[in-house]
Amino acid sequence: MEFGMLGPLLVQDGAGPRVVPAAKQRVLLAALLVRPGQLAPVEQLAEIVWDGRPPRSAAAALRNYVMRLRQALGAAGERIETRAGGYLIRVEPGELDVQRFTSLREQGVAALHRGALTQAAALLDEALGLWRGAALVDVPSDLLHREEADRLAEERLHAVESKLEAELRLGRPCVVAELRALTAAHPGRERFWAQLMTALYRDGRQSEALAVYQQVRRILAEEIGVEPGCELRDIHQRILCADPGLGDTDTDAFTDADAAAAAEPARFAAALVTPFQLPPDLADFTGRAAELATLRERLTTPARTVPFVAVLSGQPGVGKSALAGHVAHAVRAGFPDGILFADLHGTDRVPALPCSVLGSFLLALGVPMEALPAGLDARTALYRSVLAERRVLVVLDDARDSRQVRPLLPNDAASAALVTSRARLTDLAGAHPVELALPSAAEAVELFGRILGPARVAAEPAATAALTAACGRLPLALRICAARLGARTSWEIRHLTERLTDEHRLFDELRIGSLDVRAGFALSHDALDPAAARAFRLLSLPDEPVLGVDAAARLLETGPGRCEQLLEDLVDAHLLTSTAPGRYGYESLLRAFAREQSLLRDNEQDRARALGRALPVRLALVPSQRTGGWSPLLAAR
Repeated sequence: MEFGMLGPLLVQDGAGPRVVPAAKQRVLLAALLVRPGQLAPVEQLAEIVWDGRPPRSAAAALRNYVMRLRQALGAAGERIETRAGGYLIRVEPGELDVQRFTSLREQGVAALHRGALTQAAALLDEALGLWRGAALVDVPSDLLHREEADRLAEERLHAVESKLEAELRLGRPCVVAELRALTAAHPGRERFWAQLMTALYRDGRQSEALAVYQQVRRILAEEIGVEPGCELRDIHQRILCADPGLGDTDTDAFTDADAAAAAEPARFAAALVTPFQLPPDLADFTGRAAELATLRERLTTPARTVPFVAVLSGQPGVGKSALAGHVAHAVRAGFPDGILFADLHGTDRVPALPCSVLGSFLLALGVPMEALPAGLDARTALYRSVLAERRVLVVLDDARDSRQVRPLLPNDAASAALVTSRARLTDLAGAHPVELALPSAAEAVELFGRILGPARVAAEPAATAALTAACGRLPLALRICAARLGARTSWEIRHLTERLTDEHRLFDELRIGSLDVRAGFALSHDALDPAAARAFRLLSLPDEPVLGVDAAARLLETGPGRCEQLLEDLVDAHLLTSTAPGRYGYESLLRAFAREQSLLRDNEQDRARALGRALPVRLALVPSQRTGGWSPLLAAR
């Protein structure tokens, strides 16, 4: 039997290849092959098969998919076993191409470290020959591609680097052409550039090797914001000095320096670069004077015994990322060893993996690719060693939870971290909370004027005040409106204000390019568990500005204890506000969004109509000019 994931999904027995035509069955098979012989729980498989959005009938549907998959695989189908709580696939040693690749790669790298270069090149070439294309190329699963295909692609590139290293040391021809293609395809991998410079120098093309260094230096500065790492700088210096040792080939063993590098990867920490990865600051940043003053003081205080960590939280679109970036730019001089930045994609279905982020941080700090450990714990340890006794600011944007953040925090008292999240991250020990409320009416007008221009705002003060109120004073909504008006110089502010007062098209107006209030709210809504999401929608239907726990429990048809837990979860997600213990309400745009989502769900429309009879609220569906379908309209009687 043979199973393959290094390319299109492959199952082959004595009768030949077995075709799995159904997309979800291919995803299921791939999810089982990722961890052969290990039980995959039903809940985990459902998340993968339906890409994070399994239906309520997922367990029954999975049973059906497993039955059909067994039929499609013939004899191989007997390898899929049903166990309590899930399924597994039995794979014998040598049957799965990923396992063969990993074994050959590890043997090849070990041979390279021993100096057995011919054996290393042969083993690594055999390992790379198992690849038939991109891993899992015909498996339609974002989750598997983010977590498995990307990991396998990274391991393949490591194998390519090691094979080329062996061939360079053996003095084999034709390496230059392959390295030019690899640097073009992977411009951020400094190891390929270093190998290309070495190959050109050994071929007697010193000027071309120096030109390559200038090329990669420009690419790294423009795309990543860092200078070349120590390996590239070292090779550049050796080429400038015409170092004869750089031109040597070695068919027997590593040099002493190479052996030391293999044994002590952490030695690279001695000559690190100074990264500055922040996105550009906003020229029109406005307000937040109190938060700015507090954060600047805490970040620049020299007498600290532990690193300062601040968590900036708030509702979607309130300006968390803008404040974090502005503060980081303002205190740049206080962190002479650099500023690291990562978008953690916490609101995406598949957030950034801490191990991958650590890899990018270590590379930005100058650690060569071959010195990167593979696992999370090892990378965390190296990261903390590299940052020891350094003043570095780490900015982590859009964190999902504390578990994602912890490995990325510096551990030296001279360093600090700014974290933004829609959740409060109350379990992140020692973190300083900064909750961002909506700006005041005056601050909202000031921000709108800074973006659009003071002349147009001064010409229509009443319309501006009405527009900022219609936007709920939400900075993202104000930025969208200013951008729309800036692109339509013939419009008066009152024209857009009138369009915003039409409730059933409100969110259609609050969208331009990649800026979209509805989409931002939807990310938070979709991340809720079903019970909390239902509560968020249904509690918006009454017109009372504030609801108590007992009234909310009646609306949700649940007990007060369970209801209060749901309400507090929504407060922690910044989708509700708590004006006093046991009292809850919505910001205006969040209420409008919750009502829209409720009325677009068939199973909640009857509930909404029943509420309409019992509460002072009018509910209706009206034609949508944008979609041709129906949109919700809800207004007080």
